[in-house]
Amino acid sequence: MKMNLSNKIYEMRKAQGLSQEQLAEKLSVSRQSVSKWESGEAIPELERLIELSKIFNVTTDYLLKESDVDELTIRTKMLENQQQVILTEAQKTKRRQYQILSCTAIYLVAFALLIIFRFALFNTPIGSALPGITGYLIIFAVATAIAITVNMHYDKHAAV
Repeated sequence: MKMNLSNKIYEMRKAQGLSQEQLAEKLSVSRQSVSKWESGEAIPELERLIELSKIFNVTTDYLLKESDVDELTIRTKMLENQQQVILTEAQKTKRRQYQILSCTAIYLVAFALLIIFRFALFNTPIGSALPGITGYLIIFAVATAIAITVNMHYDKHAAV
């Protein structure tokens, strides 16, 4: 398949997983400009061609010369981008699961310790060992601080 500049911009934008608006933002132009380039109604200025070559990681020579493009290469790039999106979503899901489980565990341990200490310290029946609202607020604040610290530590090490 012979491809000219407009086809290449369209195909490479799609392969990168970019919308016309996203590409326009990267180039500091309007979405309509990108649309006109892709439809062949207009040609990007030299400065924009250079920026396009950097964004798409190709030479300006490649962009400007009509050529046969290996459709498999474009499809491979699209699949790689889709795979990256899936991996990113999996990482977000793993992070959310960790946050939920760690916070649940922290609050359960805090509540259990509260009950154990109140019962042990005052040697009272379990029903009367429950603290007043102030005790709950203090334990909740401490557990929240611990949960935030644990999750920040996880985020810091997950990013590395």
